[in-house]
Amino acid sequence: MRTLALISTRYGYSYFLLTNHELLYIICHLRPRGAKMAIKIKDIPPEGLMLEIADHLDLLNTGTASTAFKAVLEIRPTESGILHISGRVQAAPLLDCSRCLESFIFTVDSELNIDLAPVSFLGTDAEHELGRGELEIEFYKGDEIEPIDIIQEQLLIAIPMVPLHSVDCKGLCSVCGTNLNIKECGHQRNAPGDYGAFSALKDFLKK
Repeated sequence: MRTLALISTRYGYSYFLLTNHELLYIICHLRPRGAKMAIKIKDIPPEGLMLEIADHLDLLNTGTASTAFKAVLEIRPTESGILHISGRVQAAPLLDCSRCLESFIFTVDSELNIDLAPVSFLGTDAEHELGRGELEIEFYKGDEIEPIDIIQEQLLIAIPMVPLHSVDCKGLCSVCGTNLNIKECGHQRNAPGDYGAFSALKDFLKK
């Protein structure tokens, strides 16, 4: 099966008859940096699709697609209508240490194995109670899926809730804010009556 695609070239717009694999290659490799690449469910052949994507995304919703990633995804439809997606995602996002606030690179190399089903699988009952099998399935709306959203979700799952550049990070002095990984400031911390950064609040409550 071929698709008639209208593609912008250096000489203007031209029509091309492309197979699904050729069209998906163009979508994956020639689209603008950080752009979405929604795939129509009907365009996924019975034998499945293999996607290799190297791009950037706005992982932490900062407004800039600054996180580079590589992903290999296999999307395989099943007879029940569920899409099985497996593969591997690699990235090195820049995070802030939760103790000393210094930025550091966190390496992610994660395998994914998920099932996607249309929300119609849940029926029309507004109070539908999810069964045990449904708790292991993710759902999508409409007639297309967005691989970039799936990749972003997997990367966010891989990032720790309390990121640390090192388990031995000493953090910041609670009195003066000095980075204790760099030098000691000489302040006595956690002494009786020492409220650190909350000292001003303590004095305010006394008034």
